[in-house]
Amino acid sequence: MKLQTTGSIDKLSGIVCGIIGAGLLATAGGWAFGLRGLWAFSFLIFAPLPFRLLLGLGVLLAGLWPLILLGRTMYFTSSISSSSIPYPWRWLWLPVAALLFWLLRERTLYGDGQFKLELLATQTLTSDPYIWKEPLDSLVAYTLTGWLRAMGSSPLVAEALMSVTAGVIYLAAVFYVAEQISKTPKVLEQPDQPTQQPIFYIVGLLALGSSQLWFGHIENYSLVTATSFATMALAVGYLAGQIPIWLVGLLAGCSVSFHPQAAFALPALLLLLQRRHWLRQLITLGVSGLIVPGLTVASLHWLGAPWPDWTNGYAGDHQLFFTFPQILALTHWWDAWNNLWLVAPLAPLWIGVGIWALFQRALWREPIFRYLSGVAVGWLIYHLSFQNDLPRHQDWDLFAIVGPGFTLWGLYIGAYWLAHHPSTPARQRLAGMITPLFTFALLFTVSWVSVNHFTTLIRPRTDQRDLYARYRLLDLRTLLPAAAITPNTPICADAKGCERVAALSFTMPQNGDERPVIFAHAPAQVAFTLQVPDQASFLWLSPALDPVAWQWGGDGVTFQVSVQPIAPGSPTTLLWSRTLKPDQPADRGWQEALVPLMAYQGQTVNLILATLPGPADNNAGDRAGWGLPWLMRGTPDTRFDEPLSSKN
Repeated sequence: MKLQTTGSIDKLSGIVCGIIGAGLLATAGGWAFGLRGLWAFSFLIFAPLPFRLLLGLGVLLAGLWPLILLGRTMYFTSSISSSSIPYPWRWLWLPVAALLFWLLRERTLYGDGQFKLELLATQTLTSDPYIWKEPLDSLVAYTLTGWLRAMGSSPLVAEALMSVTAGVIYLAAVFYVAEQISKTPKVLEQPDQPTQQPIFYIVGLLALGSSQLWFGHIENYSLVTATSFATMALAVGYLAGQIPIWLVGLLAGCSVSFHPQAAFALPALLLLLQRRHWLRQLITLGVSGLIVPGLTVASLHWLGAPWPDWTNGYAGDHQLFFTFPQILALTHWWDAWNNLWLVAPLAPLWIGVGIWALFQRALWREPIFRYLSGVAVGWLIYHLSFQNDLPRHQDWDLFAIVGPGFTLWGLYIGAYWLAHHPSTPARQRLAGMITPLFTFALLFTVSWVSVNHFTTLIRPRTDQRDLYARYRLLDLRTLLPAAAITPNTPICADAKGCERVAALSFTMPQNGDERPVIFAHAPAQVAFTLQVPDQASFLWLSPALDPVAWQWGGDGVTFQVSVQPIAPGSPTTLLWSRTLKPDQPADRGWQEALVPLMAYQGQTVNLILATLPGPADNNAGDRAGWGLPWLMRGTPDTRFDEPLSSKN
């Protein structure tokens, strides 16, 4: 890879892009200032401020680069094109990439990742009710899990291996499609343009939020995304005269077998048909496309998997698509836009050049462009219409499949624009934007992968607390016999049964939710001597008022969590506080408190759980408890919690 300069550009457009990109990365899309709109960038708040500033500086310098080069822009030209390095050497990048994917695999599980691992650990193909949501993916996952279990390994390793394998498939497809498009003669009226070199497409297709799927991602979408894009690559190869159409159909059927979401790209295959041979080609596509789905269904049936129960929706899902009013909701569009920006960091640029392409008759005569446009339309329809059960920011990977195809479409249009409009102001503006925008996308992707590798983000769900037990380091109830209790006096005349602090359980009458608690009648202070782990950790607590005392009156109970390092003169620091009042309906039930302990990592401290009388200092009926008093590894992810004052 080498640097070269080319042509006249609009310096101002590059500088503006550099400033905007730098601001988005350095401020985490405004989240550093409390602006919670652009959640596509919110993961950056878990990156240290110096790192974010370094990211911003990198994009800013890329925007200022034309000034440094006296008005000429810089591009990377390819050293991996077929004319510079023998063909086999290019594929040596694949094992290197696989190793990188494995070493930097994610530690944060998104969507139903926790549930996926639980199913693989406790169910089989014959008992899992969800296998028809992703038939071939389930077949591979359970088979690989069984093999690895025999060697003492876990479902997490099986899923991570599937993810890395998908990454290798995707990278091979990127290499192939970049080479094929860069050789297309109808587009290359000016083949010396750097945007026509394979590296232009390779960088663009790797600098995606969707690339997180290759780094040991635990979910159902890695293989379908990789094989769906590989289908696109083969389709481009077919249009270039290099690939038979039956191979395109075969891989298209494979991708749909991994997950039915790939079906949204299938209508675009009709754009591959030639007028004179359309019927024969259509039959070839149909027959070859049914081979893998047919084998998958036959294999699952042979292995004893029950047929899906269509009376219960599609694999238990009663609503696969949003209704029309739901699609039109502004909140839905905003979430969809954030999701698109996350998986395709240059989405604003591709939408802009896509609008321009609508009016280019010459471009519409290009078979590759027509096919890529069909795929892009299919993915955008899916992106806007498919109904996700989880909040979009948790379920972003359900739509990661949109990123590669949408980006390839945008890259193709951008390259055409630059090649066919060498001296227009529009071309100069786009040329000035290329370097800072690609730098922005690369740094965005690097930071996205880094945060998910170095940080274990957890937002525990109490209705799935058994799944999150894998992150539990300690149950504080086990330390209760050695805890210092103040005052250590009973709350009534009988010492037996009137302990101020005890290990009990509360059951909420409204839903029957029972949880073990450290009972602590106010006023009470329970101090544990705790060795804080030498890793990110937090307390997961469920403070609550005892339901038996809800009708006893009183002014409520104030719950406090404090820490005092065990060192002479160390101050006590209040970490969390909240007052619950029995006359407030919202306070009658389990509350949630996620209290980070990263500031005390590796230290020995006194951890103090205190229950105090309410504002009127009235301790009548102040029966209270700390439910699920768990010390957890990881970093609590409270980005999307409703704002709540720590003291009320």
